[in-house]
Amino acid sequence: MTPSRPGAAALAEPFGAGAVARRTAPDEAPQAGVHPSAVVDPSAEIDPTAAVGPFCVIGPGVRIGAGTILHEHVCVRAFTTLGENNEVFPFAVLGAAPQDLKHRGEETCLAIGDGNTIREHATIHRGTAPGGGVTTVGNRCLIMVGAHIAHDCVLEDEVILANGVLLAGHCVVEFGATVAGAAAAHHFTTIGRLSFVGGMARIVKDVPPFLVVEGSPAEPRKVNTTALQRRGWAEAEIEALKRAHRALFRGREETGDRGPMRHAIERLRSEDGQPAAVLGLCEFLERMMSGVHGRWRETLRDGGR
Repeated sequence: MTPSRPGAAALAEPFGAGAVARRTAPDEAPQAGVHPSAVVDPSAEIDPTAAVGPFCVIGPGVRIGAGTILHEHVCVRAFTTLGENNEVFPFAVLGAAPQDLKHRGEETCLAIGDGNTIREHATIHRGTAPGGGVTTVGNRCLIMVGAHIAHDCVLEDEVILANGVLLAGHCVVEFGATVAGAAAAHHFTTIGRLSFVGGMARIVKDVPPFLVVEGSPAEPRKVNTTALQRRGWAEAEIEALKRAHRALFRGREETGDRGPMRHAIERLRSEDGQPAAVLGLCEFLERMMSGVHGRWRETLRDGGR
């Protein structure tokens, strides 16, 4: 279970500028109902207002909610739930068996929420029994062309994965994070809320919330001011995060302070009136440092789970 995060409720602002889950123009979308050329398993449940386009394949145990659109050639393999008002583009494959040698054919599932846009050739696999059995995608996410979400991953709401992003198994991408094109994440990594991962980054340890990371391996570079400003954050909160970033990363380099990061965390916590975002960043970094090779979720493997 993920520990509670200070101020988490206060950080879930309404969806800001650049909102995803835009719908296709009505004349480009299939009409409600199932196209005669689609192949649908008898056990599948499809809302009458959903649209299943030509040559789609819908497997056993699939449920498709109201207003969801599947364009032509979409494959929803098995035991997958799609909520309301999703849009899935051609050649996406949802709910295929996990690419994990430990999988022995157990009945695991994929759960996708509402208002998501899943573009061409994206692949999202079902969970595994050792990983809890469920891969989860939240609400209002944008999964671009060729992105891959492996078994047992969790995407929270309003996540953006750009073209060719690769998430290995058991990754968590928190609320509002953006991962740019061709970035790849090691299994069991956590990408913190409202963070931004640069294109082609190699993510081998957890990505702190509210920060921009890039490189191979990815390292924190700055505060993700663009995302925070778009969501209407107060300048005082953003400035507090900038000060925290300097104290935790840049300040230690510039001053030659080679002491443990926990000293900087303690100093930040001791300051009166510290915003919830700064306290949340400190908590995230503590979990990250307690993990395996900078990945807190590695501690949940096997017996730790």
